[in-house]
Amino acid sequence: MVRGCSDMPEAVLEEIFSWLPPDSLISFKCVSKSWYGLIKSLVKNSIFVNKHLRNINNKLLSSATNLVFCCHRPGYCPDPRLEFLGPFELYSMLTIFNDDNTSDHLNYVSEDFDLPIPSAELDMASVLGSHCNGIICLADYYQTVMLCNPAIKECRTLPKPCLSNDGFVVLGAGFCYDSRANDYKVIRFGIDRFLPDRIENPKPRADMYSMGSDSWREIEIHLEFNRFPSRDKQVFCNGVFYWSMWARKYFIISFDVFGEVFRNIPLPDSLQFDRLKLAVWNESVALFSYPEIRGVSISISIEVWVLDDCHGGVKGSCFWIKKLVIGPLVNIVTPWTFWKSDELLLEGIDGGLVSYNLDSQLLRNLTVSEFGRIGRWDFSYVKTLVSVEGK
Repeated sequence: MVRGCSDMPEAVLEEIFSWLPPDSLISFKCVSKSWYGLIKSLVKNSIFVNKHLRNINNKLLSSATNLVFCCHRPGYCPDPRLEFLGPFELYSMLTIFNDDNTSDHLNYVSEDFDLPIPSAELDMASVLGSHCNGIICLADYYQTVMLCNPAIKECRTLPKPCLSNDGFVVLGAGFCYDSRANDYKVIRFGIDRFLPDRIENPKPRADMYSMGSDSWREIEIHLEFNRFPSRDKQVFCNGVFYWSMWARKYFIISFDVFGEVFRNIPLPDSLQFDRLKLAVWNESVALFSYPEIRGVSISISIEVWVLDDCHGGVKGSCFWIKKLVIGPLVNIVTPWTFWKSDELLLEGIDGGLVSYNLDSQLLRNLTVSEFGRIGRWDFSYVKTLVSVEGK
């Protein structure tokens, strides 16, 4: 059987290999010397890597959804020598399989990720996470930015950002692929710490990293904050980053990767009294609005708002449209994300995950007790061969 496979034409093998998960493909290097040489050359070939990325994405769309969560797990510590530092956090990947059955449970597989902790931050709760094409970007609030591809076990720390003085604090970060420039980019924005003797508020600043040039540069940002904001969730949709921020009230900051323009997107006044969370739904930016949980026995309703096309009509104009109201739902704490166009992932009061179908209103459980308490961010994920070295 091995001889038969080894005698296959390289073009046939290459097509088969382009559909395999990265870990399976790499393990097949052990089959023979010829396979070792072929696979070694393919994973360094940008044409094959891009073909593999397209195939894996298409396969995943029809079969499953991968979500990565930043989790709090009681008792977890990556190194026993660091136990005195307190609780650590963990990355876990949840693969939910697409099925149309009506049972009260969903089929899934969970997998832990072994990712490094940025040097300035030992508590993963303070790490800003982002993902694109299999590469996970980890950034602390100061000057450390790392790119990791767990599937091929690559990880590196980026050069020191140009905005890395002691007083600069990062408020938001994101990682994406710029299709127009054929380049992977990291964007950070932040502000100098408020000092007691400073009369005027400090101006926000921003910088951008290009994998193509392996360098940082400062970019313009014309926004103002009347106090130090805190960052909530970030999403990326159609070439634009969106961050939900809080400074006595919620507001949205966007960044157009192609035009390199920051904008402040206003919210309806009615949304200032609830908790908010960003998501991507049917290739549009969505916003969950839901009440703060108080008491033991709870019931909440979740409003889903969608942002219109900000680039149409008057420049800089954006409108939020309320699309639907979910609930009331009993013993649900918070919405997390859409894992399918008609399926919303929710967190229960017991810390477990529940999937809600928008059409049937059916609730299905995911018994992922091993996750522990989910952290404050999550993102979709796909295993790829894309290198963090930019080669």
